[in-house]
Amino acid sequence: MSGTGKLVLVAGGVALILAAWRVMPPPCSPCSTPVECRYEVGSVKKIGTDPQTSARAGWIKPALSNVTALAVGPSDRIIIGSNTGIEVLDVLGQFLLSFAVSGPVRALAVSAHGDIFAGMDTHVEVFGSDGTRTAIWKSPHPKTMITSIAVSSNFVYVADCQNRVVWRFTLAGEVSGSISGKEPSLRPEGFVVPSAFFDVATAPDGSLWVVNPGMHRLEHFTADGRFLSSWGRASVEDDGFCGCCNPSNMALAPDGFFVTSEKHIVRVKRYDATGRFAGIISGQSEWEKDIVGLDLAVNSKGRVLVLDPSADGVRVYP
Repeated sequence: MSGTGKLVLVAGGVALILAAWRVMPPPCSPCSTPVECRYEVGSVKKIGTDPQTSARAGWIKPALSNVTALAVGPSDRIIIGSNTGIEVLDVLGQFLLSFAVSGPVRALAVSAHGDIFAGMDTHVEVFGSDGTRTAIWKSPHPKTMITSIAVSSNFVYVADCQNRVVWRFTLAGEVSGSISGKEPSLRPEGFVVPSAFFDVATAPDGSLWVVNPGMHRLEHFTADGRFLSSWGRASVEDDGFCGCCNPSNMALAPDGFFVTSEKHIVRVKRYDATGRFAGIISGQSEWEKDIVGLDLAVNSKGRVLVLDPSADGVRVYP
């Protein structure tokens, strides 16, 4: 490669890192994993929206800038977090309220009663539906770095990429256990988390889904952390996940289907309740540049919401 070519690659890499740094915490560890996925980048970047799945439906633009997190609450209210605050919009994207927070919001979850759980870097803060802060929870570990939150009727689950565990809290904010994903005879590696992407979601029955990004799969656990099943594979093909650690984000719809997003080479995809690939919602050709932090949510009508940090907005797909 010529000197000019090397310079272009270096400059492009620096630009990408700076763009990611704006909304994401530093990596939890070097991006390395025992599962490799070698691919030709150029071919994957050509992937576009699959006309058999869905087309671009709409765009929601909050007043906030530097958006970092996304969730859907009761009445399909849209909750968006940023480096400085949280904004609540109605189902059509109309402004309802906003309030300041103590630091960057890394993750959001909303209870059935409308309580907002905000994951800061190291701890959780709880807000009522009117934006009043009602609690600040103690950090579960001195080195905690929160990347995702999920809430059920009994527990709040907090993904910690630094310790590679999911903390289980009571609704009162007390730690009642942790899930490492390790089982000595079956899965001794537990959660492989090479970077600051480690996502969780709860199912209607109270069970927990966890992205194991370094292993390129989604894993199913009981509420108390007993492993049930998994699906996903390392592959550049449409149905697989590639790179060091993907999918970066996922959401579980009311009817049981999954939506996933991948970082750097952008693919937002749909899978059925068994993990069978159902189509590409949005591919790399729809995005102007490689970005990270595509947080996901699905509302009660099955509409898919994708956070777009590069444009400080939310893309909505039917």
